[in-house]
Amino acid sequence: MAKLMSPDRFQDRWEAFKGQKQQVCGVEQLYDAIKAVDGKGLILREDAPWALQFSEKPPATPAPSGGLDPRGSEEAGLIGPRQKAPVKPGDSYLLVNDRDEDMEAYDHSGKLLWKVPCLARGLGAENEWRRKSTDTPPGLYKLAEHYPDYEQNPNPPCSSTALSFGWFSFDMVELENQEARFGRAGVMLHGGGSGCGWPGAWAPKQTLLPTHGCVRLHNIDLRDKVLPLYRQGTVYVGVFQEA
Repeated sequence: MAKLMSPDRFQDRWEAFKGQKQQVCGVEQLYDAIKAVDGKGLILREDAPWALQFSEKPPATPAPSGGLDPRGSEEAGLIGPRQKAPVKPGDSYLLVNDRDEDMEAYDHSGKLLWKVPCLARGLGAENEWRRKSTDTPPGLYKLAEHYPDYEQNPNPPCSSTALSFGWFSFDMVELENQEARFGRAGVMLHGGGSGCGWPGAWAPKQTLLPTHGCVRLHNIDLRDKVLPLYRQGTVYVGVFQEA
């Protein structure tokens, strides 16, 4: 007889696929399994103790008045967004610190969600973002169209798109004219890395290499960290660079 899962292990199974189709399918299968056992009436009643605990959603934490700007001491001396992000419940904020080479995610209330490695590094001189193909221009963006190549084919053949952008890519819309004022356009958030070769650029944690001015994350962090936030609300991105 197979060993029974502990409560913690049971919870891990659900949290691993939070907001994904596997979770929905799992709920349906669990419901069918409960229906097939004796005592199902005590479990599936509308007034069952466990069901009553989930009958109402807790009140959402209000967004900070005037918008969200979660920068901290790590961003001291850096150039970043001039305005706060107009977040509402369900939205999130990705803070990119190119000096520290990381990205921090915050919910609409300013609560830190996670922190992962990140590059906003271009191909030009250090701390240069005013010319094409150099560092990502500092300022506030929001994620727009996304391109879920991994979901369409998790094992694709080598191509220029798969090499350059990896599993997922997102258009980044400027909100402070930070690209256009320098004659730049097309900044994105993506994975991959042509310099990693193939299949290195498609690896879950590929080496992070500079881009032509975009923001780059590990492929797996785009899937497991950014994508769930994108699917639940507007995602703002604040890019910070050294002066």
